[in-house]
Formats: sequence, C-alpha cells, structure tokens
Amino acid sequence: MSALTDTQLLQMLCEHFPGGVTVIDRELRLKLWNQRLIELLGFPPEMFERPVDLPALWRFNIARGEFGPVQDAEALVADFTARAMRFEPHVFTRNRPDGTVIEIRGQPVAGGGFVTTYTDVTEHHRLQVQLNRRDQLASQLVNHLPQGLSLFDEELRLLLWNQPFIDILDFPPQAIFSGARFEDLLTLMAERGDYGPGDARQQVAERLALAREFKPHRFERTRPNGRTHLIEGRPLMFEDRIAGFVTTYTDITAQKNTEQALRRANDRLASGMVERGQALDAAQSTLSQAITQLEQSEKLAALGQLVAGVAHELNTPIGNSVMAATSFLDRVREFEAELAKGNLRRSVLQDFIRFSGEAAALVHANLERAAELISAFKQVTVDQTTMQRRAFLLHEVVAKVCATMAHRLRQGQHRFELLVPEGLSMDSHPGALEQLLTNLIDNSLLHGFEERSGGGIRIEAHGDAEHLTLTYQDDGRGMPPEAARRIFEPFYTTKLGRGGTGLGMHIAHNLASTVLGGQISLHTAPGQGARFEIRLPRVAPTAD
Repeated sequence: MSALTDTQLLQMLCEHFPGGVTVIDRELRLKLWNQRLIELLGFPPEMFERPVDLPALWRFNIARGEFGPVQDAEALVADFTARAMRFEPHVFTRNRPDGTVIEIRGQPVAGGGFVTTYTDVTEHHRLQVQLNRRDQLASQLVNHLPQGLSLFDEELRLLLWNQPFIDILDFPPQAIFSGARFEDLLTLMAERGDYGPGDARQQVAERLALAREFKPHRFERTRPNGRTHLIEGRPLMFEDRIAGFVTTYTDITAQKNTEQALRRANDRLASGMVERGQALDAAQSTLSQAITQLEQSEKLAALGQLVAGVAHELNTPIGNSVMAATSFLDRVREFEAELAKGNLRRSVLQDFIRFSGEAAALVHANLERAAELISAFKQVTVDQTTMQRRAFLLHEVVAKVCATMAHRLRQGQHRFELLVPEGLSMDSHPGALEQLLTNLIDNSLLHGFEERSGGGIRIEAHGDAEHLTLTYQDDGRGMPPEAARRIFEPFYTTKLGRGGTGLGMHIAHNLASTVLGGQISLHTAPGQGARFEIRLPRVAPTAD
C-alpha cells in the first residue's frame, strides 16, 4: 500500500470531522469539503462533482429561499463577496428554513483563503432560548414581588435584587449594581442612622461578622422614617457548600400600627370590663355552680358549648337587671337628698314613682327571662337514670302525647294523623319519648305553622325485632339549609326574643341519642314541611 498524500490525509480528516468543513482559496473556490457539509446545508451532491466557488453556493441558497425574500440577488452576492474577501475571522449562526440552526466559524489561512466549520447547534440554541425565557420570567417574577429581595454570593457581593429592595431600604440608585459589596451597603445605612446612635464602624463590623456566619435570620427593624420592616434571610447551598444567602424585606408598618391599635383597644376594653365585673359576679357564681354539676354528669355531649351558650344568654338579662337596679339606687340617693333638704316637690315625687315602676318592670322582665333560661337548661342536663324505665306500648305513649297537645292544635285548627300500629312494644323510658314528641309538636306550632291555620301533623311507626322507626312529619313552611344544619345546636333559634330559647330541638336530640339510645335526623326544604326520622332500639341501653 502506497503512502497517503497530504491531500488525501486532509480529506480523511475532513470526513471524520463531526461537523461540516470547507477550505476556501483566495479566489473563494472550494478546495476541500466533506460529506457532512452537504448534509447540513442540504446541497445536492452533483453540485460538487465539478469545481464550485462560494458565489455559486450563495446564488443557489438565494434561489431556494435560504436568506428569505431577496429583491436583488446579485447585489447580495456582491456584498457577501466583499466581506469574504477581507479574510477576517468570523462567527455567526444561521437559521435555515427547516428550523435547523447552523453555527459558522471561519478562520483565515496564510496566503489568502480560510477554513470554515459548520456545526448543527439547533438543540443548543433551543435550550438557550428556553434558558433565556426562564431567566426573563424569573426576572419578572422577582420584580413583581411585593417584598424586597436580594441575593449575595459567598463573598458578600450583590448578584440579584429587585426594585422593592431599593425602594423599601431607600437606597440611592447608584449604590445598587451587580457586584456591590454588602459591607458598602451596611456602611451607607449605618452612616445615615438606620441602626440608631452609636459608632457606625462598629455597627458595620458587628453586622458584617454575623453575615459571614451565613445563618438563617429573622428580625424586625424600624427605620428613622418610622417604617418597620421584617427581614428574613436564608443561606444558599450549592454542591454541599455555602454559595451565599437570599434575603426578603417586607414592609409591615401597617400591620404593626394595627397591632398597636388593637392593644390599645384591648386595654380600654379590659378597663371597662373591670367596672362591669362586679355587676356580673353573682351571675358568674351561679353559672360556676352549674358548670360543676355538668362536669359531674357524663350523660350529655359537648358540655363546653352548653356552658358557653348559657353564659352568653344569661349575661344579657342579668346585666340588664343589674344596670336597672344600679340606676334605681342612684335615683333613691337623689330622692333622699331632696327629701333631706325639705323642699321636696310634687313633680320630683311623681318622677321618682314613675322611674321606680319602670325600673321594677325592667328587672322583673329580665329576671323572668333568666328564670326561663335556667329552667330550660336544667331540662337539658336531666340525668337519664332519674327517668323511670319500664315496658310499654308505643301507640299508647304517642296517643297520650297527642291527647295532651290536642287543645293547642285545636286553637290553630291543626290536626293529627296517627299511623302507629298496635303491638309495637318497647322496654325503655316513656317519659323521655313523651318529652321528645312534645318538643317536636312545639317546634311545628311555633315555627312550621307560624301565621297560618289548618296545618297537619302525621306520626307513623314501623319496626323489626330489635329497632323501630318513628316518623314525625308536618306540612309547615320547612327550613332553609342553614337552619336545618344547625337545628340541633344549643341556643340556636330563629325566634330569638319572640319566645324561642333555642333549646327545644337540642333537648329532643339529647333525649333520642342519650336517654333512648337512638338517632334523630331531619329532612326538610323551604315550603316542603319538616320530617324527623327517629330510629330507636326496642330495648334501651342500660345506663352506665
């Protein structure tokens, strides 16, 4: 085998080059090229079967639209030729119509001409575009943050920031630039008094030493202008080493002002509560005794809600009574003073008598209301062990309740329909069942049949060997979802101040679940009446 010539060696090198390559002489004629060039630029192979120069390749590319719309092809070729004949190093990319991005690098050679490489950088270009887009999005995101943000590298030089960082800390624009030293910014703030009185150099040294520890930090600082900032910083890690820290700066002046206003309001409220506390001591003492009794009973659930409800309900009538009594005592002292002077006028006596009557009426009305609430509350907390348990027939108990309530139904021309078969026996608490049905009827009369007559109530029952289901239904006004959801809550009523205590349906629920050992549920909608499903065991559970 004969030795390869220099030209053959160059051609072999060109063919093994991963990109396209050309060697051009001083007359812009192609002296050497490889197959990858033809593939990358999409040239027909037959073009290279005869001598070819750059102007011929340019004219071919212009004709097939590689350079987009061209008005004067020869003028463009002349321009390309003039630039090429300068034989200067050049690097540029060209986007081909098929989307391929080619990087072209040319290097002049001695004696004229140049060597040019062609590399497919489409994927690199795509990734670079994506990276640039993400950088732009990140930059927009940072600048749209309401908080100030800064990023310093491990040498405490500023790498990234946003406009709120400059605005919140009131930096002059010329102080903020890429590479600005953290120490210089500390010095600026110390010299203008941001850290209060003291030696500025010492203040900077202390804060610089803390920053160099790269520890998480969170603190508040009030600037001389009265604005308060929350400053939070965390170190950044890269490849298991500290790469700097990022810090946010939040203006919390409005929040701090609100907190101070709330504290002042709370102080004023506490002061006012001391004055009112004496008037409520008696009521709170009674309530504490009730709480003690409730805590000893483990038969009812949610005792905390009951106690809170009672306290809330009792405070109003008892507070009103205390206020009326206090005002009455003041008027008595005024009356005694007038009487002591010996110049008591008839008008003063009449005014005193009138006020005394009004005060007495107010105290009486409010104490009556408190008595009603306490009586209802005692009913809620009744111990099921005090209720007599015996065997009974369901239809007899239901008939007894209906007979008891018949006169109230006749007043409104309402009617009962009983569909309870004889023979359904129970071993349970008939008193609890009677109270439950009475409360359901009261609820229909007070709410369902309000401002109407001729309402209907139907009670039916069926059962199996272990359980029975009692259905109570009226054709009243029904309830909206919010009322239906809360109907069994203590002290919930839509008749507050008009005869409703909010305990009737809560008592019914506790009787059904706690005393009788069953369940009660409601099905209703506005205008469609109310249906209560009561599922009970035929043999009530034994009390603990």
